[in-house]
Amino acid sequence: MIRNFNILFVFFLASCANRDNVPKNIIPKKEMRSILWDMIQADQFSKQFLIKDSSKNIDIETIRLYDEVLRVHHTTKDEFQKSYRFYISRPDIFKAVLDTISAQANRRMKEVYEPNKVLPQKKQDISVK
Repeated sequence: MIRNFNILFVFFLASCANRDNVPKNIIPKKEMRSILWDMIQADQFSKQFLIKDSSKNIDIETIRLYDEVLRVHHTTKDEFQKSYRFYISRPDIFKAVLDTISAQANRRMKEVYEPNKVLPQKKQDISVK
């Protein structure tokens, strides 16, 4: 009976643990969102603009952009890959990260494609002197 209680107690403790916590050696969710957003932007830049420049190797330039993103975010390629593997292994957490990125992209798209509000123009007096 006591043995069953101990087993039940261990399961109870395990179920109460906060499953959304990211280990200390993993890039936090907020920072990971920011890094992934910048990686996506770098990828889009290379696909839209660098492809037009035939003097550049797209793959090499894209890797350079990724390295620049990691440098800006003060992280290394190994730290990013380790964190990325963690997030991939935890779809529940990674989904929240990707959903936030998706929402951010939708907001930006609305801003870009929102019709500009036309301000009334002053009538100019065009008279010949």
